[in-house]
Amino acid sequence: MTTSTEPRTTRTDPFETPEERLRRVLRTRPADGALRTLAHNVTDLFRSDAYVEELTRAAAGTQVPVTTGRRIAVVGSRGGAGKTTTAALLARVFAALRSDTIAAVDAGTGLGTLSLRLGLDSAPTAADLAAAEPATTVEELSRTMGRAQENLLIAGSGAGRTAEPPLTGADNERASRLARTISRFCPVTVYDCGTGMHFAPALWSLDQAHAALFVTPATVAGVEDALAVAYRRPEAGEPGHVPMLVVVVSVDDNAALDAGRQAKRLRDAGIPAVHIDYDRHLAAGVELDLGLLARKTRLQVSALASRALALAIDGRAG
Repeated sequence: MTTSTEPRTTRTDPFETPEERLRRVLRTRPADGALRTLAHNVTDLFRSDAYVEELTRAAAGTQVPVTTGRRIAVVGSRGGAGKTTTAALLARVFAALRSDTIAAVDAGTGLGTLSLRLGLDSAPTAADLAAAEPATTVEELSRTMGRAQENLLIAGSGAGRTAEPPLTGADNERASRLARTISRFCPVTVYDCGTGMHFAPALWSLDQAHAALFVTPATVAGVEDALAVAYRRPEAGEPGHVPMLVVVVSVDDNAALDAGRQAKRLRDAGIPAVHIDYDRHLAAGVELDLGLLARKTRLQVSALASRALALAIDGRAG
């Protein structure tokens, strides 16, 4: 079976499967419905719309110069928390707002959904890349990774594979070489780690990272996870310390807890935290399109990307 590195094209002929049709519909479903979009448009006719200015401010930090490659690990302790979605959003935002090449790496078993979220059927895995000879030019790197858009490269899921072992401590030299190779040509690399803070994918990604985002759902258990992880992480100056920002995600439109309030609860406890509200487009679980996000979500993810890069550059999450 060949591995496709071209953007996904879903069949629209009469023989498409029900799954293909559903994916085709969901990938174009905007977060805001027709009535809300109409309300925005009508309101904008009668007042000065500050949204563009707010979005510009929120995204400004994504475009700061990067002198050496920065690596951001997106981690979490629970499946379904929005970790892969957050990693894919960061990669898309950086690629949209920067002219240099951005990389997104599925650091799990190679059976994750990072490729899908970024619009590819499959892409070479991190293990594939680590086993190969290091690229010597950005063009060579581009040929060995999947390409989601002109300046966004992916190491994702291999087509038709069973689960394969991720890079582990025994492969630390290969993992380090891979990280250095990608960072040589990509100023920003986003790692989508497997679930669990103490499993191999998260450990080797954190070992290579300059910053970490801990993604957790806006639930009682999710917030307790964030508190436990934050209190147990090594302090600045201690071995293994990686500056971390908690991202509280609302994955259910009818959730009992408000993501913004839970993020504030964490900040009140001295833990740097932000939140992402529920978004119908993101909840579809297929290819994401920044243009289809709700306005509020677009502001939140742009600000998150700015803070994540600042954290990776100077270690300050505030």
